Amino acid sequence: MKRVRAWLAVSAGWTALALFFAVSNSLTYRSTGRPANWGLTIERSLTEWWMWAALTPLVVYLARRFPLHGPRLVRHAFIHVAAGSLIAAAKTLADRAAFAWLTGFWMYLLVSTLALQFALYVAVVAVAHGVEYYRRSREREQLEAQLSATRLQMLNMQLQPHFLFNTLNTIAEMVHEDQDKADSMIGGLSELLRRTLDLGSSADVTLAEEIELVSQYLDIQRTRFGDRLQVRIAVDEAARSARVPVLLLQPLVENAIRHGIAARLDAGRIDIEAAAQPSAIVITVTDDGAGLVEEEAGGPERIGLGNTRARLRAIYGERAQLELTRANGRGMRVRIVIPR
Repeated sequence: MKRVRAWLAVSAGWTALALFFAVSNSLTYRSTGRPANWGLTIERSLTEWWMWAALTPLVVYLARRFPLHGPRLVRHAFIHVAAGSLIAAAKTLADRAAFAWLTGFWMYLLVSTLALQFALYVAVVAVAHGVEYYRRSREREQLEAQLSATRLQMLNMQLQPHFLFNTLNTIAEMVHEDQDKADSMIGGLSELLRRTLDLGSSADVTLAEEIELVSQYLDIQRTRFGDRLQVRIAVDEAARSARVPVLLLQPLVENAIRHGIAARLDAGRIDIEAAAQPSAIVITVTDDGAGLVEEEAGGPERIGLGNTRARLRAIYGERAQLELTRANGRGMRVRIVIPR
């Protein structure tokens, strides 16, 4: 069906050209004081241009069969010169035969007429190449979009089991130390999973919803660490409605707890801040722990941080940023910039 519509459009285009030249020729006759034979002019023009409509499938086939790019460019160019010359000569003879049939007169063959027909052949080949290039470009864009969506889905699927297994391991450790706290953590995890499942297949949420999710995760961790875990959350009101990837903050907070708070005996602090800028949302997660030795030594990023960086790149490309730096000489700061 799509092919039929394409050739109907081609026929309509040649018909429009035929009518344009017919009207133009008739008006030229009128402007010079000569009578315009509208019927004959339109009939002759339609006959000439409909021949090109009939030839178009052949020319398009030749354009696709012998594309003017790649290692055989010169060879294919010679083939098109030969084919174009033959088609131009045949088309010119057919035009003269049609004119003789319509008027009873045989017109002379002119080199300029052959050149015009050859130029039309070249124009059709050029359009065919342009359409083919556009089609392949669209297919490439669609394939890249599908691959990007698939990669993002895989990253999301990797993140949720990673978060779940880590939390279950923490609960398993707590069972041997304090069963009541373990029960409380299981209840908190159940509520967090319910909230996560309620989001369905959503790839993003508002920052306010993301803060609620990470707050529930922090409640689970507070059951374990008690007063040793101190958290401050400061979010601009203008930033709360911004859309961010779901579970963006959880792996960052988890890293801050595991490699900052859990590694020390005294109380530790995590600051979560979000500010709205004219063209971006800036989110920072800062801890006052010992920092990440692997990043200092140039080692590979841990799963949570690496996954977050990959998700941001997959969703926003180069417009998003994730920076990991020292915080005031102690601890680490993760700074995320998300375009609005």
